[in-house]
Amino acid sequence: MNRIRAIPKFLQGRVLLSTSKMKSKATNADYIPEVSASLIKKILKVNNLHVEEGYTCFVTKCSICKLNKSDESKAKIFINKNTGMYMCTLCKNYGQWEQLIARLSSTSSKRSKKENDFSRMNEINESLEQLRQSTFELKSLEQDVLVEVLKKFKLPIVPIKFLLDLDIRINKNHTILYFPLENVDNSIVSYRTLHVYNKESGIFPNSNCGGVLTARHTRSHDIAILVPNISDFLVLLNAKIPYNIVCLPDGVNTLSQYILPSLEKYKKLVLWLGNNNKAWDSTRHFAKKLSDSRCSFIRPNHLLPHLQQDQEFKNVINSAQEMWHKSITTFSSLKDDVLSELQNIDKVLGMKWTRYPKLNKFLKGHRRGELTILTGPTGSGKTTFASEYSLDLAMQGVNTLWGSFEIRNTRLARTMLQQMAGFPLEDNLNLFDAVADRFQKLPIFFMTFHGQENMKVIMEAVEHAAYIHDIGHLIIDNIQFMMGISSESSVDNRFWIQDKIIASFRKFATEKNCHVTLVIHPRKERIDEDLTTSSIFGGAKATQEADNVLIIQDKRLSSVKGKKYLQVAKNRYSGDLGIMPLDFNKDALSYAEKKLVPVNDCDTSVQKEEQQ
Repeated sequence: MNRIRAIPKFLQGRVLLSTSKMKSKATNADYIPEVSASLIKKILKVNNLHVEEGYTCFVTKCSICKLNKSDESKAKIFINKNTGMYMCTLCKNYGQWEQLIARLSSTSSKRSKKENDFSRMNEINESLEQLRQSTFELKSLEQDVLVEVLKKFKLPIVPIKFLLDLDIRINKNHTILYFPLENVDNSIVSYRTLHVYNKESGIFPNSNCGGVLTARHTRSHDIAILVPNISDFLVLLNAKIPYNIVCLPDGVNTLSQYILPSLEKYKKLVLWLGNNNKAWDSTRHFAKKLSDSRCSFIRPNHLLPHLQQDQEFKNVINSAQEMWHKSITTFSSLKDDVLSELQNIDKVLGMKWTRYPKLNKFLKGHRRGELTILTGPTGSGKTTFASEYSLDLAMQGVNTLWGSFEIRNTRLARTMLQQMAGFPLEDNLNLFDAVADRFQKLPIFFMTFHGQENMKVIMEAVEHAAYIHDIGHLIIDNIQFMMGISSESSVDNRFWIQDKIIASFRKFATEKNCHVTLVIHPRKERIDEDLTTSSIFGGAKATQEADNVLIIQDKRLSSVKGKKYLQVAKNRYSGDLGIMPLDFNKDALSYAEKKLVPVNDCDTSVQKEEQQ
């Protein structure tokens, strides 16, 4: 436990678990345990380390080595978000997440010793110096000699002036080229070797310090073109494109986590990796590793078996397609939201109706972002039900916007007022002010439209209300009156207009996270037949887009002892279907399942409230 003393108790279990897994797999030198980004941030903050979040890594100050104040800006540790691998840009220390935890959690005496560990940095510097002593710069050659060398290595011919900023080196026998690999601070940490005879490529010294071959362009320091081999790198260098050029150390085979810190400084990466299957698979995989939100790719085509020197590169690069789209996401982006839903499942189910407990049984609750279709025969009470259905939620604090295109707002408000009171107001006018004051406090808003109206104007009003009043429930009663299509209009035209309207409300519900209830008349059906989802007026758009379909079935029209009930015909959330009896209380204009308070009792309660 001493090893994790600096870690709070609520994190120790997870750290111990990772440590035990590492020990059990100690025989696998490449094993790197996965850690969560949230865990990394918590542990760094516990140790009072300021954390900057990059595309693939967390960046913080290096606490492993003691540095002079002049070098503090260079002493940065990059910590991989997925694996916890760390790397210091100055002292060159790197390792696995558990090793970093051990260093952070060590006692002060042990910590002091380890923080002064510059052995790796010194070893790398010595190796680099030895290499420089045994080689010389390629740019020091005469142009004709340079051409012969490049031909010997079967590389594109590049004028010396384009190599002046690169510390490319060659051995005395002209058999090995050394290409400099720079880290995020533009410091050379190793060289990539290219042998003239066997064409084998390697890294010297093999330090895992994360360098890449880079040709920098001062005017576009935020954009880099990634290519898989040195030939392509030199071709683009010779083409004088106005972007940074980066050659990946291992081509399209792998993208080591050790080089990710070297690419953190670029806001945009363009992947140009070739046109074979391996290259295309690597493009998609590398983009995920690099954060696809900043990646574009040049799609393989017949012009690009490999880079050609006579191509118009700038136009090709400008045509690069983004790997990420604002309308597409991944599970890694959704993971935290999924966990939040599981931890707050009761809240996710939505607001419960107090008047319709059986409706809760089927729909589980009223949730934002959904679309509900309500239909039923003419005169079956669709508006009355929708009124009480929305009033119930508004009384619990759901901000509600009513768009009543069939009946005027005065009549709708009167219905809702009586439903809230639970008794006929015309017989109790002395209580009107008290009931009206209570109703006025509810978060209910009404649109002033009536009958046919332009859809653009309606959506502007709806979006304004959603932004200003934080509307959580929108009711449109009903689609046919809002459309106002004349009888001369063709059926196909009416269907097309209705589908367009439904699509607009579906989009609004999703983008504004608002529940939308649309009341739609059914087609003309025989009175002795049940309505179904296919009975809804229009095409199939309404039922396809809807999350819930509620149908009022009125058997009173076909049978003396017939009943009226609400059928849940579609339920996308839980899939539970069924029926709920609708017993109408005329005095209260209510379909509530529970028994309403007697009128006299309501009078008393309202009078008491009025007196208070």
